[in-house]
Order: sequence, then C-alpha cells, then structure tokens
Amino acid sequence: MDFEFTRGDTKVFKFRLLDKSGEILELGNGDKLFLTVKKSSKSTTVAFQKTLNNGIELKDGDYYYVTINSDDTAKLNYGTYGYDIEIKTATGIVKTLLIGSITLTEEYTFKEDEN
Repeated sequence: MDFEFTRGDTKVFKFRLLDKSGEILELGNGDKLFLTVKKSSKSTTVAFQKTLNNGIELKDGDYYYVTINSDDTAKLNYGTYGYDIEIKTATGIVKTLLIGSITLTEEYTFKEDEN
C-alpha cells in the first residue's frame, strides 16, 4: 500500500495479517508487530516506528489499525519514505508482511501556526 498525505497530518489505515493463501494469521503470545518508516531501505536512521499497542491496535476482530500522528511527520522533510510491516514471533521467526511508500506533501499550516 502506498500513501500520500500532508506532512504533519494524522493518517490512519488498516490491514489484516494474512498468509499466502489469504487465511488470517493470529499473533501468538510474545509475538511482535512493527511498522518501520525510513527515507530509504539503505538508511540506518528510522524516521518513526509503530508497534503493537503503541500506534498499532487490533480492532474490528481481525483488522490492525495503524495511526500515524501529526508529531510523527511534522519535522520530516517533504518527499517519499519507505515502510514495511514486519512480524517477529516469540520463536524468532521474522516475516515481512507488507512493503510500501509514504509521500509527505507540502503543508501550509504548521504546528506553530495552530493557536
């Protein structure tokens, strides 16, 4: 999934954990879920990251909702960033579930302008 939105805005999207056959995967006890955003796949600097119960919430049965807050992007440069959603099981298995891009467009009302 690719997204484009104004830098400093709140963005919410949802996804389901599915295996290759389209069956729903359930996280086990101790499993971790990450959304990591970087300027590029070669970057060692994380622009921001969301984890289960810290920006990623399970709702509506089997949908995971990711909330990107205003503060997550407010200080980033305009442009396109890459992200992935990854699961790490309690047994150490790591699986990338989704790769996409986030394009941050220009804003005109900055946080400092909001009185």
